[in-house]
Amino acid sequence: MDTSESDVSLLDEIKALRQQIAVLCVDLSGKDWLTADEAAHYCGVSVSQFNARAHEYDLDPRKFMGKKLYAKAALYQAIYGAKAWSRPSVTSAPTLAVTSPEMKEALARLRRYDERKGKR
Repeated sequence: MDTSESDVSLLDEIKALRQQIAVLCVDLSGKDWLTADEAAHYCGVSVSQFNARAHEYDLDPRKFMGKKLYAKAALYQAIYGAKAWSRPSVTSAPTLAVTSPEMKEALARLRRYDERKGKR
């Protein structure tokens, strides 16, 4: 069966809408154990990202009645214990080797700009 380009884009749109509906329908209140889909939603990541990296955070699922379940408390602890998000500081940026007079002048202008704006 040959599908046209409009059929493919329509199928992609339907798939995206189904995913959005699934996200809206996730209700985690009162649950202590979550499926992989629910756990990924709770953690704010995609299911594929969750499945690929859960072991890095020692998130070991339990097998119960054919389902892979994660303890909600363990997910919370993994998030809470994760390294805090930080912005790279100006001093940690790699230094640029000045290779030309034009580059030297551009860096000097940037320094003057930063000084005027109070960034340094």
